[in-house]
Amino acid sequence: MNVTSHIVAFTGLVLGTTAYADLPPVPSGQSLEVFEETFHTTTPTRRQFYLGILAPAITEGGEVGFEAANADIDVLCEDYALNKAQNPNDGLDAAHEVVIRLMDKPIKYGDSNPDIRQYMGFYDISEGLCEWH
Repeated sequence: MNVTSHIVAFTGLVLGTTAYADLPPVPSGQSLEVFEETFHTTTPTRRQFYLGILAPAITEGGEVGFEAANADIDVLCEDYALNKAQNPNDGLDAAHEVVIRLMDKPIKYGDSNPDIRQYMGFYDISEGLCEWH
């Protein structure tokens, strides 16, 4: 019985740690970690998928600047967020918009902090593509 409970606990740990393992490699090569993934209803008929990513390399004086971070955000939309936004696991409608925020330190959706470096991308995905807007 103990062996079974250890296997179940181990399996749960593996599933918990691999939930975001499918982040694609990005052009800058920086290390990324998903901090927050959420859906938000913006109007009665529209939803937004928000992806908050920890990206320590964008810190002031870091290895990744504005242009490289924006290229990374485009890849994250096309190769990760688009699929998540179009196939929500909450039983509700797909999102119409994707918002991606790279941040050098954790900050929750809707919060602001001038001491945290952030780059954001906003995409209309109503046509099935990541179209910057």
